Amino acid sequence: MRLNRRDFWKPLGAAVVATAAVRVGWGEETEAASGEPALPDTPMDAPAGTWTLAVFPDTQNLTRSAPAVLKRQCEWVAAHRSRHDIRCVTQLGDITDLNSVTEWENARQAFRVLRDAGVPYALLPGNHDLGDGGRAQDRSTRMNDFFSADDYTNSVAHGLFEAGRLENSWHEVETPWGKFLLLALEFGPRDAVLAWAGEQAAARPDHRVIVSTHAHLFHDSTRYDWARFGKAQTWNPKDYELARDAAASGGVNDGEDIWRKLLAPHRNMRLMLNGHVLGSGTGYRVDDGAHGQPVHQMLANYQAGVDPKRAPHGGGFFRLLQFLPDRRTVRVRTYSPWHDQWLTEPNHHFEFPCA
Repeated sequence: MRLNRRDFWKPLGAAVVATAAVRVGWGEETEAASGEPALPDTPMDAPAGTWTLAVFPDTQNLTRSAPAVLKRQCEWVAAHRSRHDIRCVTQLGDITDLNSVTEWENARQAFRVLRDAGVPYALLPGNHDLGDGGRAQDRSTRMNDFFSADDYTNSVAHGLFEAGRLENSWHEVETPWGKFLLLALEFGPRDAVLAWAGEQAAARPDHRVIVSTHAHLFHDSTRYDWARFGKAQTWNPKDYELARDAAASGGVNDGEDIWRKLLAPHRNMRLMLNGHVLGSGTGYRVDDGAHGQPVHQMLANYQAGVDPKRAPHGGGFFRLLQFLPDRRTVRVRTYSPWHDQWLTEPNHHFEFPCA
């Protein structure tokens, strides 16, 4: 490993620049949202020529208990698409909490705002989107009952691993930096899914590749690695019931598997994004792949249960990755359009080089 979260953020701590507002007291996690605040008008805080990738971590508590907060996130992106040059939104799984009809309908209503505004987005299932009651006993999901390939028509181009099923998809993204490929992969991706994802990357050597999945990095910035850490890393995909029958599940791969089978071998891999993990809900590391390519790996999760607690149900925070016009610097910003506030602590507000 070249650099981990602790080493990276420590020197940045003194240099963090405050943005619109800092985090203030959030009250109890169970506090209900009192009324619906007005949609903020948020200036762009990056140089002209910057483009943005919006990253929505686990939305499970919002679709279950605070759908207006998720809808506000989508409304903000739609309203600020031009000003912030938002080229795409990637969601990181656990769209729902219980894989229930009501939660999926809430998700559909929110993401319809993006679809109607012409904003490309990519969804993927987390463990809570699978099985009866979201317990991930198997890979069954209601995702495809509420979303279809028609939801991806705003992408420049897109494709699916399985026709009619959105669990795994690719999206081409045209940017001022050049061409990007976004791969959105299921929780604990199957062996065949990782092989397919590798084929998509290899077929586009002129694209920088970003991969999103639900579980990859842990909150101490180690990768999920069942062989090395076992149950010491809570919530490893290999510790769920769906992993107990490899034939039925198609195999279950954790972070180290994904690194070895997908990220390291392909020279155009640049960035890996995941949610899923509690604790601080944040992590970062960068490793050189087989061709010497630096691959940046980032955990971001702002659901209820992450420390510190933020009401309502996580506070509606998400990540904005700003790709600066120098074509080598990515700024990470964390924002809630529900509170109109930025998190400015160094694990939420930093930058890294990404050639």
